[in-house]
Amino acid sequence: MSQTMAPPQQAALAEAVGGALAIPAEVESPSLVVDLGRVRRNLDDMAAFTMERKIDLVPHVKTHRTPEFARLQVDAGATGICAAKISEAEVFADAGFDNILVAYPIAGQDKYARAKRLLRRKAARFCTDDVGAASAFSESLVADGLEADLLLLVDVGYHRAGVAAGDAPDIAAEIAALAGVTLRGILAHEGHAYTAPGVEGLREASLAAGELMRRTAASIRSRGIPVDVVSVGSTATAKVTTLVDGITEVRPGIYPFNDYGQVLRETVGLERCAARVLATVVSHVAANRAIIDAGSKALGQDRLSIHVPGGVEGHGLLIGLPGWHLHQLSEEHGWLQWIGRGAPTPLTVGQRVQVLPNHICSVFHVLGESTVIEDGQVVAIWTATARGCSK
Repeated sequence: MSQTMAPPQQAALAEAVGGALAIPAEVESPSLVVDLGRVRRNLDDMAAFTMERKIDLVPHVKTHRTPEFARLQVDAGATGICAAKISEAEVFADAGFDNILVAYPIAGQDKYARAKRLLRRKAARFCTDDVGAASAFSESLVADGLEADLLLLVDVGYHRAGVAAGDAPDIAAEIAALAGVTLRGILAHEGHAYTAPGVEGLREASLAAGELMRRTAASIRSRGIPVDVVSVGSTATAKVTTLVDGITEVRPGIYPFNDYGQVLRETVGLERCAARVLATVVSHVAANRAIIDAGSKALGQDRLSIHVPGGVEGHGLLIGLPGWHLHQLSEEHGWLQWIGRGAPTPLTVGQRVQVLPNHICSVFHVLGESTVIEDGQVVAIWTATARGCSK
């Protein structure tokens, strides 16, 4: 696949084998539809890889925020789960999950209070990239006779959060000296690898991130500080960064479902994409344009061109409709435009359309529930009970 998606290439993807799911007629649009068989295959594949590498699989449940999917992940071999925020972790604790990693930096007395409530109920780990915040958390824990495990966030190139690798040993030493907390290791998110051009670019960026984490862990250990955990994560990089010896944990999120972004990054093919947004053509007043009933409140607003080099503009891949492009979203309207060669292929008002989302995490958030199918039958409706839990 080339780095740019010209209309003929986009058309080829739209017609590729494995694009359409067998969605029953009774499913109403717009709906997020998830094929359970494909999910299970994706879970088994990642679990087999991590078991072979002898590393812990700690999936990031912010993707789906749905306890039922998290249970499938644990049953398939995940050793714990990763939540973004504490309120999200609380929902999964309520659902019976233990060994929860809260990946977002912990800071502020309100979050320390919530963390302590969580610690009294479940095993949990927290993250920081600031000595002052770690010290304040330490004081809060000691005041209540509690202890917590901490991971130090390291910046491996994404430049979002995390200390510089060169500063990590000094900062780790200061945190390790605090009462009430135990520094267990280091954590990184190599999100910048998504923007590297081509498959080789992603591979090189992922391996470089893993090597930087390995060296950082070694530097911290040279100070006499144990580093039990070296944690990395994202779906597109999961099977590359972890090829570096010394990585102990990986935190992919999207891998049970995959999405258009993963297809364009060549992580998977369409046959490995387990989720679609089902929509209906509701207006077709001109030959070269139409409207579907899935807008930003069904698909989110993520654009792949921001994160994937050469990624197409638009808001998802229209399965089985080569030449048609989902170019714009209103809240409840998806705007289709003909960009193919020749005269537009006709659509019918009332026609059902499957959209492969750009970013599946956003779809779980905006729709809030998924219709789960298996062998062409609806088997469950699962609610993202942690939806909106961003505190």
